[in-house]
Amino acid sequence: MRHCCKFKPDEIYYLKETNLYVDRKLSIGFCPICEKPVAELVEISFTGEVKRVRVSGLKANDLLFMLKNQVLYSMRECNYLKFKSKPYGWRYGVNKSSKIKGKEYVRQYAKDFYGNKELIKVF
Repeated sequence: MRHCCKFKPDEIYYLKETNLYVDRKLSIGFCPICEKPVAELVEISFTGEVKRVRVSGLKANDLLFMLKNQVLYSMRECNYLKFKSKPYGWRYGVNKSSKIKGKEYVRQYAKDFYGNKELIKVF
């Protein structure tokens, strides 16, 4: 994305397909020089033509408000769900023992550093 200079967008939203365009993406960020909000809408038509709309300032806020009902998911949600499901990345084991009706059971869990845990084995 380019406004006053090149910068990395803060958030990327993936939008629903329309009758004319597929693979629609809305990138939002702030210009590091003038510190105005900047938005870029990239749409690819069925014929393969790429349409880019870049706006800044209040027009960027209006564009986001206009397209907020068409948002399927955002990149931040996708990354957050990856860490919420099962243990991810570095894992460590935790053994818990409990006594039920005079028998002792040991449960082995796999945990990660994001707070997720998964039961591996009971014996």
